[in-house]
Amino acid sequence: MGSRVRGEPAARRRGAARARVRRRCIVIGAVVTGTLVADPVERTTQAGKPFTTATLRVPAGEDALFIGVAAFEPVAAERLARMTKGGTVAACGVLEQNTWTAKDGSERTGWRLTASEVLTAYSATKKRRAAEGDADA
Repeated sequence: MGSRVRGEPAARRRGAARARVRRRCIVIGAVVTGTLVADPVERTTQAGKPFTTATLRVPAGEDALFIGVAAFEPVAAERLARMTKGGTVAACGVLEQNTWTAKDGSERTGWRLTASEVLTAYSATKKRRAAEGDADA
């Protein structure tokens, strides 16, 4: 037990240092609709798994929120990758608010959505037609 007590302050110091660099504040399930501020970027994890990232501009009253989106699910990643700047996207998944200390010492807050589903105007129309029994869907 003595070694455990001696190790606790060091662990707390390491945890506190990490919190200054970056900490998670809020994690919720969400559906976000916005427009792409740039073309999505197809990437690959270190393990070789493809995914797609993008940034959405989401209206918030007179202002706007900018939310980073990462789609790891194959269908969601493919749909997002086909979009272009200015396109409207609805994405659902886990939304996280992150707070970190910038290089200049100021505290910053940002949003990131890990999307499990991505809907575009085309995919939403296709799903609606299929649900209505349209043979062209």
